[in-house]
Amino acid sequence: MRHLDSDALAALVAVADFGSFTAAAEHLGKTQAAVSMSVARLEERLGKKLFERGHRRITPTMTGDCLIAYARKIQSIEAEALEAVADRVTESRVRLGMPDDFLSSFGEALLHRFSPQNRSLYIDLTCDFSRKLRGMMDSGELDVAVVTQNSDDPPKSVFRYEKQVWCTGPTGAPEREDVLRLALFSDWCSARPRVFASLDRAGRAWRLAHSSSHLVGIHMAVASGNMLTVLPESAVPHGWRRLGAQEGLPDLPDLPLVLLVSRSERLAARRVAAFLQREFARPRDAASGGDDWIPQADEALPPRAARNKAVL
Repeated sequence: MRHLDSDALAALVAVADFGSFTAAAEHLGKTQAAVSMSVARLEERLGKKLFERGHRRITPTMTGDCLIAYARKIQSIEAEALEAVADRVTESRVRLGMPDDFLSSFGEALLHRFSPQNRSLYIDLTCDFSRKLRGMMDSGELDVAVVTQNSDDPPKSVFRYEKQVWCTGPTGAPEREDVLRLALFSDWCSARPRVFASLDRAGRAWRLAHSSSHLVGIHMAVASGNMLTVLPESAVPHGWRRLGAQEGLPDLPDLPLVLLVSRSERLAARRVAAFLQREFARPRDAASGGDDWIPQADEALPPRAARNKAVL
């Protein structure tokens, strides 16, 4: 019989997300034996292993990864079907978080392309640094978040590589100064140490002339003085000068972004995440190809962050 049991698929996805049968069983409200049996029956039916059982963590095989992707789609379709036949349509709020230097690209697309097609859904947007947004995901304050990759994220969790750009105002020439004057985000910004390291390796003298927790502060500082900054390519204002090797500035590592979605199983959150994935997914070979991003240990997820999943 050509049929996939939805409970077995739910067990499959939970084991993949939590990395163990015990944690998956706790999430599903079942016994560890029941979850193990569901996965074993799937493996027996397919005649292939779905997971590699390690000492510390269980990881999906290639076949497992393939089936997990389809299982997520099936779960999403089931949720959508149940909502479609509900007695009434209810307005849904999705609490979305992202650094504000991505607001002009991601936020604009959500406003002009997503919202008109999803009028029963509204987005409650929070802009902050990635490490703070991860904490909000962990505490259940957000449903979806766009954050930079850290050391706890699996490599496959990156959905977009964003090119970083040296830039300045249309009339400034800070690159000509012996000591570069930088306007950057505050020390909560995980990308900032890599900017400093790139300049040090290139032998360019620099000093931090201004820091801000918001993009508007960076814009004001660059506009008012002969300062240089680093922004994601999509956030560089129109008319600003983009600088690089020709001006004696080093290449910058691409910024790997991860899309986190809460485990609430809410269809509204899934819709927002699916839209961002569809509209903005950008693989490594489509980015600048700069130095590899090496996640820092101090960016690690809090212990309870296993409640949130990365959209692969």
